Amino acid sequence: MGELVLRFLLLSLWGGAATLGALAVSGVLRRLHIPSRLLCWLWLAVGLRFALPWGIPLTLPRPRNENLAQAADTVQALAEGPAPVVLPAVQAPAVTAAAAAPWYTRLTVWHLLAVVWAVGVLVLAVRAVAGYLRLRRTVALACKTEDGCYSGSCVPAPFTLGIFRPRIYLPAALTGAARQAVVLHERTHLRRHDPQTKPLYYAVVCLHWFNPLAWLAFRQLEREMESACDEAAVRGCDAAARNAYCESILQYALQGRMAPGSLAFGQGSVKARIVHLLHYRKIGAGALLVCAAAVGLSVTACMMQPQVEEATPETAQPATTEATAETPDTPETAVTFTANTAGLPNLDDPENSPRFLCPVDYEYVTVYMNEGHRGDDLAADIGTPVYAAQDGLVTYAAYHQSYGNCVVLDHGAGPDGNLWTTLYAHMDDYTVEAGQTVKAGDLIGHVGTTGYSTGPHLHFEITLNGIVTQPRYFTDYRAADSKPLNAENVQMLREEAETNAALYAAQSNYDILQEQLDQLTTRREEMQTSLDTLDQSTSGTEAERRQQRQDMEDAIQVMDEQIRVLEDQIGTALQQVEEQTVQKQLNQEQAKESAQSAQSQLQQQIEAAQSSGSTTDPALQAGEEEARRNLEQAQSQLDSYLGTGSAQNG
Repeated sequence: MGELVLRFLLLSLWGGAATLGALAVSGVLRRLHIPSRLLCWLWLAVGLRFALPWGIPLTLPRPRNENLAQAADTVQALAEGPAPVVLPAVQAPAVTAAAAAPWYTRLTVWHLLAVVWAVGVLVLAVRAVAGYLRLRRTVALACKTEDGCYSGSCVPAPFTLGIFRPRIYLPAALTGAARQAVVLHERTHLRRHDPQTKPLYYAVVCLHWFNPLAWLAFRQLEREMESACDEAAVRGCDAAARNAYCESILQYALQGRMAPGSLAFGQGSVKARIVHLLHYRKIGAGALLVCAAAVGLSVTACMMQPQVEEATPETAQPATTEATAETPDTPETAVTFTANTAGLPNLDDPENSPRFLCPVDYEYVTVYMNEGHRGDDLAADIGTPVYAAQDGLVTYAAYHQSYGNCVVLDHGAGPDGNLWTTLYAHMDDYTVEAGQTVKAGDLIGHVGTTGYSTGPHLHFEITLNGIVTQPRYFTDYRAADSKPLNAENVQMLREEAETNAALYAAQSNYDILQEQLDQLTTRREEMQTSLDTLDQSTSGTEAERRQQRQDMEDAIQVMDEQIRVLEDQIGTALQQVEEQTVQKQLNQEQAKESAQSAQSQLQQQIEAAQSSGSTTDPALQAGEEEARRNLEQAQSQLDSYLGTGSAQNG
């Protein structure tokens, strides 16, 4: 129901936009003395825009801003309607709360809005029918005259009434040249099928009764219809005849409203009609052609249905294009990827291990990976190119709520058998799509600040066997921003990865169990609400209600038992999370103590050598610096862990 209401509101919005555009165009063309008949076509197109949910497709370029693009996709989805979805077969439960609950418990605010809309349409429809019947009764005694019209003292003013067999009604006092002009006016309505067009237009406006622009469009059509017939009635007349015709308009100007959708001679703004007639003149053929073209373009614009082009990757790199031309994509070759083993890190030979390419020409590193941050943030200006850090297969290229525009590359297994992936987040856009293969250095996007971001930067993550690890050990950053990769660091990273894997698994298990508990608790509350409602229900027999009550009570007991089991499992999972957290803290403390011990031993050796007067050994100095760096790193990891909670993306 909600989607239907939103789609109808969107249709009314398109109609309102067409009304504003047509109002501006008609104001300009009116100054050029355009025939009112052409403007009638313009306002008829506006009515079609209110009535038809489709139109002439107009493809617009996709906004670069992802929020605007998502809003455009939402509007387009509402305009096109839901696509057919094949729902998976599910096993029906023995007892469903929806079946037992009364219908009014399933009502939403969308149902309320739909009811208010329907009541408004019904009121206007009843008003229109009642006005039509009342007017028919009023002129029931009118008699047919020689000119084919119906006259009598019961006719208050000239008008045309009827849809399938419309009749012209004239006051008995209307005679002479004025009568002939009025008859010509009304017969022009009949010739142009206005008695059928105007009620249909009114019906469309009733559907959009809540939109004031719909009523404005109806009044404008009504005005142009009367003006067009006025022009036909005085065409070829001299000034005196025009003045007499204008006096007739004044004489029969309606003080009140006729039946909605009827055609009355005195309808519309009397002043505007008279001023228009006094200044009306026939324009030349050239000006008429220009005005007709302007109206045609405006009508076409009213029928346009804007739509945003689908999200597609930008132009592929030349090397990729050439390869595609030589080897056509097939289901077997489209996603085939062979890992560049020689370009991936090798933990079995850390000193000679290759590094990932730096993915962006960054200014500085704002945040390194820590316990509260899953990767490194590389600050750069918006629009700075982002490149693939190594050959890989694009496994994800889409907008993520937290990461913004995000790309994930699977690089396969390195020479040591370890699996590597990289992630690039918060980009302004991405130029690849899932399933595409890229080479090291290929353009995959541009720096931005989408998603949960506080400024322009690239968030860069590396995973080792599915666990995030420190990018600065494996990426070709600047010397001051990278860390050396040696046997000791590899051992530390492996232990950290193992600890993180166990912790992440425990945390994931806890989250899954907690989600199951929340869902089961919600179902239990809904079932209890249905049971309370059943006690107040009078539908069905007493035996049926008793059986339903028993079934629901049994279902609630089963849910209570399931909830108790889940609570026990959650308690166990939480204990595992706490144990893994403590183990990780102990590992970090041991790493800190080991670094402190190594640094202390080296410092003692240096002090002993200096006190004996011997030259300081450069090897000892280098070892001291390395030990100090290890100590600082272990201290930083411990402090960041103690100061933050669970890991978040950046």
